[in-house]
Amino acid sequence: MSRFSAFGIHLGLSFIVFIGLAYLVLFHWYPDFFFTTDGGWRGMRIIIFVDLVLGPALTLVVYKHGKPGLRTDLTLIGAVQISCLLAGTWIVYAERPLAIVYNDSRFSVMSADDYTEAGLEVPNLRHLDGRGPKWVMVEIPEGLHAEADFRAKYFKEGRAINTVAELYKPFSFEHEQVRGDPVSLDVVASKENRRAALAEWLEEHGGKAEDYLFYNIASRFTYGYLAFDPATGETVGLLSLSGV
Repeated sequence: MSRFSAFGIHLGLSFIVFIGLAYLVLFHWYPDFFFTTDGGWRGMRIIIFVDLVLGPALTLVVYKHGKPGLRTDLTLIGAVQISCLLAGTWIVYAERPLAIVYNDSRFSVMSADDYTEAGLEVPNLRHLDGRGPKWVMVEIPEGLHAEADFRAKYFKEGRAINTVAELYKPFSFEHEQVRGDPVSLDVVASKENRRAALAEWLEEHGGKAEDYLFYNIASRFTYGYLAFDPATGETVGLLSLSGV
């Protein structure tokens, strides 16, 4: 077998593994816009480098038919690749978004680190419907005094409202605190660079700005607005303002 044949076989086997991992990343750990907002693509680059570049490239360099100790070399290459791939995959999995939390007119994408850095245990959200990230909201009490007491309680505890997992309830676009509190279009298009980003977004998604409801979204790598179709309550897309 030639060096390039060994390289091709290694690359083919690695590609099969990559397809399986890419499926998990794209459809389970970082689905939809989370792939862009929360590091899915960064994670994929780790997996691509380790799985499709590092291992096959080492085989290409080392392989020589009849070389003494070739089996040991290939075993070591496989062990290194598997170890690096497991470590990289664990990092991608551990940093995946766990929940997207709505409160106070904004969405916050929460990973395990967001809870641990706040000195909190990572919540178990398995009781909530859906695979993940879980769409949840924190309902703010109605009434001036009730709301003030609510905010004061968590302010004294040093907890941001989006981390209060014991108050999470399934997100509902029809909830009055969601439906009635989108960001004003005057704010969305308040600056020239924002208007340009909005115009580009509308070219991709169609319609006019008035056809959508926009909400602030904050995530690990992106900030901007999450657009909803007011007729169906479905998410339409992310209007990213990162770099704008």
